[in-house]
Amino acid sequence: MLNVEPISCGSVVRWSLPPSKSHMIRWLMLASQSSDSVSLRFSEVPGADVSAMADCLESMGAKIFREDGEWTIFGVGEEGFEPPNKPLNCGNSGTTARFLMAMVAGIGEDICIDGDHSLRGRDMSIVARVLRDLGCSVSGDSLPLTVQGPIKSSTARIDLGSSSQPLSAILLASPSFPFAVNLKTFGKGVSRGYFQMSLEIAKICGSKNHSSSGEIHIVPWEVSLPDSIEMPTEDSLIPIAMLISELHGAKLELNTEPSITPAINCLMKKSASLDLRDESDLICPASVLMAIGNGGKIFGAAHSRGKESNRIESTLYLLRCFGMDAKATSDGLEIPGDQSPSRPKKEVDTHLDHRLAMTAMALSSKLGGSIMNPEICSVSDPGFINRLLQLGA
Repeated sequence: MLNVEPISCGSVVRWSLPPSKSHMIRWLMLASQSSDSVSLRFSEVPGADVSAMADCLESMGAKIFREDGEWTIFGVGEEGFEPPNKPLNCGNSGTTARFLMAMVAGIGEDICIDGDHSLRGRDMSIVARVLRDLGCSVSGDSLPLTVQGPIKSSTARIDLGSSSQPLSAILLASPSFPFAVNLKTFGKGVSRGYFQMSLEIAKICGSKNHSSSGEIHIVPWEVSLPDSIEMPTEDSLIPIAMLISELHGAKLELNTEPSITPAINCLMKKSASLDLRDESDLICPASVLMAIGNGGKIFGAAHSRGKESNRIESTLYLLRCFGMDAKATSDGLEIPGDQSPSRPKKEVDTHLDHRLAMTAMALSSKLGGSIMNPEICSVSDPGFINRLLQLGA
C-alpha cells in the first residue's frame, strides 16, 4: 500500500520516460537468435517486462550483460536454444509469454511457460491456435502451459481483431523455423503499429519479410545485427505525464523529444472523440484527461478488455474512486467533461495493472489517496514512484 499526500510541484513538471519495453523485447528476441552481438543503449531503467524476457532468454543459452544505460546481447547462433531446466517465468508480461510460445516451438521439447497471478488470467488462445495449426502441441489457452514443437505445417490462420502480438510472435520467431510459413489473416486489425514496429526491427536485422492484406508469407532468415542501437522512450506513458502537469497546472518538460502518435495528438488538442484502435494502452489516463477537460467519447478500444485488467471496466472503477463518472460502451467510454475529482474514501485497487496504478498515483499527487500494489508500476517504469514523489522536493 502506498499513501500519497498532495504534492506542490511548482510551475514546471520535468519528467523522464523509461526505454520502450516494446522495442527492447523485440530486440532481445531477435538478438538472442543471432551469431552476432548488439548493444542496446537507453536512458532511465528498463521495465520488469523487459527483464522478464531477458531472464527467459538467458535460461535458454543467450548471454546478456546488463549495465546502467546499456545492455549487450550475445545470441545462441547456429547451436540454437537450449531447453530450460525450469518453467520460463514471464512475470506480468503478456508480450513475453506470447513471443516465447512461438520461440520455443523451434526447440522440439516440452517447454513450460508461466507467469504471475495476473498473467495467468490472460488469454493466450490466439497464439496457441496458430501454433496448433502449424503442427505444434500446446497444452492450454492460459498459463501455465507447455509448448512442444517443431512446426510441421506451413499454413495457419490468425485473427487480428484482438491483438497484433501473435503476428509479431511468428515473425520474430521465424529465423529459427525450418521452412517458410503462410499466415492467412482475418478480422479488423488492432494495434497495427506494433506489428509495423516488428517488421521494421526485423528489416534492420536482415529480414526481407513484408506485410500484405489477407495473407503474409514469412520466410526464415539469418539475423544480422548492428553494433549498437539507441532505444526510443516509452512514449505510451506521455499521457500520464500530461495528466500530472494538467492536474497541477504546470508546464510539462520531457527528457526527450517524444514521438507524437495520432491518439496523443488528439489528447493534446482536447478532441471530443478519441480512436484507440491502435493505442488502447492510453485509455486510463486519456479518460481522466477528458473527464477533467471537455469530455468526449473513446471508441475502438474493445480489445483493451483483454489487457492486464479489463481496462474499460477498471478505468470506469478508477474514475468513480476519484469522484468522477463515465458510461461504458461496447468499445470504449462516454465521458462527461468539467468533472472535479476528489480524494478517494477508501483504498484504490490497481487490479495489478501498471497503467491503472500510474493513473491513480498521478491523481493522488494532487488529491491524495491510498494505492494498493503500487509496485506494479515497475512493469514499464521502475522509477515512476520516486520520480512522482520527488516532484514536491
